[in-house]
Amino acid sequence: MIKVVFTYDVAEEKQQQYFADTAEIIKPFWEEHGCSSYSVWQIDDGSPVFVKEMLFEDQQSRGKASAEPRAKEVVALFSKYAINVERRVYTQRV
Repeated sequence: MIKVVFTYDVAEEKQQQYFADTAEIIKPFWEEHGCSSYSVWQIDDGSPVFVKEMLFEDQQSRGKASAEPRAKEVVALFSKYAINVERRVYTQRV
């Protein structure tokens, strides 16, 4: 299992549109292309701080999803909202 964890900020005035685009476009895209779980967490209502977790069966399924032609468009949509992005990739060992 591969877990990709993002930490990032979304400006308060962009959050409602970010939530809508994530629910309608971003999350469905990844879940249709091999992501077995996609979740977004916010520290407190109105806080700019978010954590996103994506789970993939393995590196191959993650790579295949990222290679989809529409993936760049979906990543660009996320990048329209997210600033100060940090990403870490974890591999399950036990």
